[in-house]
Amino acid sequence: MRSSTGRWVSGNDFFGRDRELQVLEERVRDGNHVLLTGQRRMGKTSIARELGRRLKHEGWVFLFTDIEGATSAEDVVASIAEAVHPVRSISARFATGMRRWFSESVEEIGAHEFRVKIRAGLNEGSWRTFGETLFGECAAHDGPVMLVLDELPIFLKRMLGEPGGERRVDEFLSWLRGALQAVGDGSLSLIVSGSIGLRPLVQRLGIPDRINYLDAVRIGPWDRETSVDCFGRLAVSHDLRVEEGVAEAVYDSLGIGIPHQVQSFFARLRDFAVMRGRDCVTVADVGEVYQRNSWGLGARATSRTTRRASRTDWRTGITLSRWRSSPRQRRRTCSYQLPDTASDRCMPMCSTTCPAGSARPLKS
Repeated sequence: MRSSTGRWVSGNDFFGRDRELQVLEERVRDGNHVLLTGQRRMGKTSIARELGRRLKHEGWVFLFTDIEGATSAEDVVASIAEAVHPVRSISARFATGMRRWFSESVEEIGAHEFRVKIRAGLNEGSWRTFGETLFGECAAHDGPVMLVLDELPIFLKRMLGEPGGERRVDEFLSWLRGALQAVGDGSLSLIVSGSIGLRPLVQRLGIPDRINYLDAVRIGPWDRETSVDCFGRLAVSHDLRVEEGVAEAVYDSLGIGIPHQVQSFFARLRDFAVMRGRDCVTVADVGEVYQRNSWGLGARATSRTTRRASRTDWRTGITLSRWRSSPRQRRRTCSYQLPDTASDRCMPMCSTTCPAGSARPLKS
């Protein structure tokens, strides 16, 4: 098992998410469209990619596209087309309707060039039709297709910042819902994920029904046992000897089992030992490394940062006025809030209701 401090993982590096993967797989196999939710660094992208990798062995088509950098609906359709390009039976049929922009066959150009040509043929008046055609070709494929749209909420947030942003977001989400419903019980299943919440965003805009066809699957933090097991497996894979209690001390320092943070803490401890010419780490090392790396490994630090970010809605990432909670909610708040929707509760380790529900902006 390789140490991963920033990339998504799959295969032998995938760890500790078998139950979540099983739930997600059952939803997809049943033909549902899924909204994958959870705090940043919980491993949503890794879970989606790992499911796609496994389903490909069973004959599924797995399509993945990250639309964080998209600035328009036309960009999103073109990005999906780029993901479709390697599946010749789909991309060739789709390109047939855009022959005006193709002087060569799909087989003669790469995926990026295919995307560029598709994008050149899209405009405000045509992206809906071509997008629906693209979904239709995927659904008509001989085998099942799973499409992942990663970072959709960030794309929508960027669109909100443009003139007419709220109208454009409403139009895009309405189109996406209609286009997927139009393919009916075809072989296409969509997974939407992102590092900021989609539900809070549509609730803020007053259009929660635009995503009511998405079946939510929430990815929470690891429990103590899983976090300790991951640390131990990393130590064995990297021939790093650890004193008894080190893995437990790491979890206690973090205060929560966020996969990325467990991996990052291991990497810092290994670097700490290497720089001192040692092949082992001790419980005392855990405290020293934690103090030296005060850049937000700990859940407690993350919580304090969240509470101090007074001018940003931490549910959506959208800059707003200062927030104030009601007296009832100020009375009880959890030490680490992982919000997704205004009505959701915090992660399982806490039964306290998150303050997102009645937080309200103050006038500056």
